[in-house]
Amino acid sequence: MTVRSWRLLRHSIIPVLLVAMAAVLACGDGDEPAESEGIRVLASLEIFADMVRNVGGERVTVESLLPSGADVHTYELPPSRVADVVRADIIFLNGLDLEEQAGKIARTNASGPVIELTEALAVRDGNPHLWLDVRLAAGYVERIRDELTIIDPDGRTVYEANAAAYLAELASLDLEMERAIETIPAEDRRLVTFHDAYLYLAQRYGLEVIAVVVPSPGQEPSARDIGKLSDTIEGVPAVFKEPQFNAEVLELVAEEQGVRVLDLLSDAYVDGVGTFVQLMRFNMNQLVEGLGGD
Repeated sequence: MTVRSWRLLRHSIIPVLLVAMAAVLACGDGDEPAESEGIRVLASLEIFADMVRNVGGERVTVESLLPSGADVHTYELPPSRVADVVRADIIFLNGLDLEEQAGKIARTNASGPVIELTEALAVRDGNPHLWLDVRLAAGYVERIRDELTIIDPDGRTVYEANAAAYLAELASLDLEMERAIETIPAEDRRLVTFHDAYLYLAQRYGLEVIAVVVPSPGQEPSARDIGKLSDTIEGVPAVFKEPQFNAEVLELVAEEQGVRVLDLLSDAYVDGVGTFVQLMRFNMNQLVEGLGGD
């Protein structure tokens, strides 16, 4: 999806939704598979499973390989999950080595296709967190639609209609985030995070990542890194951690500098957040609150 077509979609949300709803209604009951015939889908993370549900609707049964809040880089699948990998009709991964252990097991044991959702998208510096730019998340949705259609061509009309409606929702979300973050004073659009997950979010919505505590979870910052971090965050309104990781270093340095610490989410849900759209809206609200927007 080009930037121009994305902009057109954002300003034509209602017509797209109406067409999508009409297409779904036109399918009728005869186009729905029996419950036992539902496409068995596994997605590495719950946020991707949510995308699959939005596209697949009642034609798919989808589960996430990793529980929400698990360390996606190191999580080892239990034997019961390996059996699910073998039975799945299709598996969706992020790719770019995000799911290191789980990805290897999926590729080795899968009976159906294993799809890397970032495969055709514009990647920067090998950073795998593309979904935090809503426009790039739309590329995930389009790939899910296309791959479900390949393995279940009878469901094409449903997948296309559902995807159109969901893409319209994402376009609306993207515009909402853009406008909200524009309310943050320009001099305060500086982002300090626990790990390097927010490159795409920052670039899309006009923020600058000025520091990360560690490039990847599980690493420990050196004394020099901590000293540099202390200097960097002096004067910023807030810094951001992720609730599933131990960010004690960031919290201590922020306390010394009198800087607030708020949560941002990358792939883990928290109370009140159970979908990708809710996750992104949570991040939007946290950024606006922490950095002084309206």
